[in-house]
Amino acid sequence: MIFPRESDAEKVTTTNAVYLGIKNYGQEEVNKDNKDSFQYMFEIDGKESTFRMDNGTVNEDGAYDYPIQNILKEGYSYLVVISGNTIISAEETGDEKVSYVPKVQGTPGKRTLLNFLKTAMMPVGTTLYIYGGGWDWQDVGSAIQTRTIGVSPDWVKFFDEHDEDFTYKSKDGNEDNSDPSTSYYPYGGYNEYYYAGLDCSGYLGWILYNTFETENGKDGYVGGSTGIAKRLSKMGFGEWTQNVKAPDGKNGYEMKPGDVMSINGHVWISLGTCDDGSVVIVHSTPANSRTGQPGGGVEISAIGTTEKCEAYILADHYMSEYYPKWYERYPVKLAEPEVYFTFEGENAGRFTWNTENTTDGITDPERVSEKSPEDVLKMLFAE
Repeated sequence: MIFPRESDAEKVTTTNAVYLGIKNYGQEEVNKDNKDSFQYMFEIDGKESTFRMDNGTVNEDGAYDYPIQNILKEGYSYLVVISGNTIISAEETGDEKVSYVPKVQGTPGKRTLLNFLKTAMMPVGTTLYIYGGGWDWQDVGSAIQTRTIGVSPDWVKFFDEHDEDFTYKSKDGNEDNSDPSTSYYPYGGYNEYYYAGLDCSGYLGWILYNTFETENGKDGYVGGSTGIAKRLSKMGFGEWTQNVKAPDGKNGYEMKPGDVMSINGHVWISLGTCDDGSVVIVHSTPANSRTGQPGGGVEISAIGTTEKCEAYILADHYMSEYYPKWYERYPVKLAEPEVYFTFEGENAGRFTWNTENTTDGITDPERVSEKSPEDVLKMLFAE
């Protein structure tokens, strides 16, 4: 281990380095309460070196903005400027980025319900679940990736580097197997792997950004999953309710295409309710792989009681047909209605877009909200 000498405190150097992560990641003392004094590991000229980090400027709330931490990604190369034993700037270099053409392509800034759902499809089948993914490093708002137009190459790269044995936290979903050295869970309350994938609220925040914005770097839309539906209503985009039961004479629950459903600790988007009462949804979820590992990510799923339900058949068809690499790793998730429609408290509930709000919200010229899940999926995947 190399530590810069105290006598070099005023010396400023510029060098290429590969980021290796935070020293002692996962240990109890390395947590959000002392993140301002973390030590960061880099590989420089084949040797591991450890540095402090310039935490940036203090905002009006008295907290640092951590500009360097919010661009650092493990295994990526950077041109860093070092003053003494502190890194004062970093710029990503190298050829780590990969290209990806989504199966369905949304249009940035096009405020229609169809485009909202097209945008939701873009990361499907190529973005893994990361707890805290899409949130910034300090876990208070949107990461750079969720304030950027298009599918992040970082998500695609991370997906390509893993297989069906990927787990975002613990092998076999067993807490006794928790190992920070092989986990991508945010031990310590900060998001070391914010860039690698998306959690449910990071996913929705990215969709909203790419639906409403046309440029990178503006204020983001990521927020707590339980209250997202209600917040959208407060922003004037539509109606929020805790009544999710279908009207008398209909089966189960009533969810229109494009509805956003917040339950306690999760948020998902409806693609509509089938005639048998099952619901097709899209979300980011840590679903089990075919080898039983809790990994998952952004995928089309079904809410129903049996794999024979209409929603499952539709989800299985589209995931197997259009996302075969994902489908090899992950079977379609069949979510239980009593779980995905049960919530408590005053914040969770269902949001429905007011498509007559032509000024600030989104419109529905294609009348998507009136269509069946089968017809919606046909529209989304039309050649």
